[in-house]
Amino acid sequence: MASTDTFTNVSTPFAPVFWGFVISLLFGGVTIVQAYIYFLNARDSLLVRSMAAGMLVLDFVDSALVASSIYYYLIPHFGSVSRLGFLPPELAVECLIATIITTISQMYFVYQLVGAKRLGKGHWSVIVGISILSALALAGGIACVVTMYLFKDGVLQDRNRTFEISFGVSKGFGSAADIVATIAMCLFLNSVRTGMVQTNSLLDALVRLILNRGILVTLAQTLLLVTFYAAPANLAWVAFHINVPKLYVNTFFAMLNGRDRLKEKHFATSVKLHDMESSSSRAKSAAFHSDEQATLVSNAQVGVFSDTTSCSSV
Repeated sequence: MASTDTFTNVSTPFAPVFWGFVISLLFGGVTIVQAYIYFLNARDSLLVRSMAAGMLVLDFVDSALVASSIYYYLIPHFGSVSRLGFLPPELAVECLIATIITTISQMYFVYQLVGAKRLGKGHWSVIVGISILSALALAGGIACVVTMYLFKDGVLQDRNRTFEISFGVSKGFGSAADIVATIAMCLFLNSVRTGMVQTNSLLDALVRLILNRGILVTLAQTLLLVTFYAAPANLAWVAFHINVPKLYVNTFFAMLNGRDRLKEKHFATSVKLHDMESSSSRAKSAAFHSDEQATLVSNAQVGVFSDTTSCSSV
């Protein structure tokens, strides 16, 4: 029986998807290195270590599902543009995993803000607000997955209106949650400045780390939304879609590892101050104890951000 498929040059629809997948593999390699560095010296609570392990596993599964979907279009059905009207189930599952990765990353920020609230800083309204935005993003992502299952022919071609709305809800509220969480954490760190140069330099480094993460993931989400709605007949948005969860995983481990480097630098400075105290006179002792008090405050601040509370008793 003759095939009714239309065979043509597939470089136009699939080129951005292919190169987006190549870039995602590079991100995956970076994630493996970051995860190795983290777990080699991980001393966080079981909850944070479980979140990190879950992110790593989900990242691997996400890559496998994307690879399977691309294989479906480019190997057994190579040249068949009509196959764009059919969505393999692996792509829908990948969308669900991407949503879960985003939610875990945002909940880690909520976890840190709850720790800040225990120190008497921050407001529950902000924490609840971020949680609601993240929950709405998760709900939109789940609705998006359900739509992809029900309307397989209305995703890559001739988009279903329900799919477009649920996709926008998921990514839009996800971006809003990232923005609010970034601003809230930066405001908290600015509120606990002590006036000591050592402490303030540490806080500045933490703020830069959080801002870089927030700007990166928000920019990626924005580009995804722009390409999705501005070019509905183009699959460029898929290239951004398969890389957004990679960015969340990468920035998650980058924050964990970067925080440890900041702690090491800070503690090394504290040791130097302690050595100076042993050789100083009584006249300088009072000044040193003032600096030491600021150091203890700073350690508490880093502890909120890096979940070192459980490590302090080790």
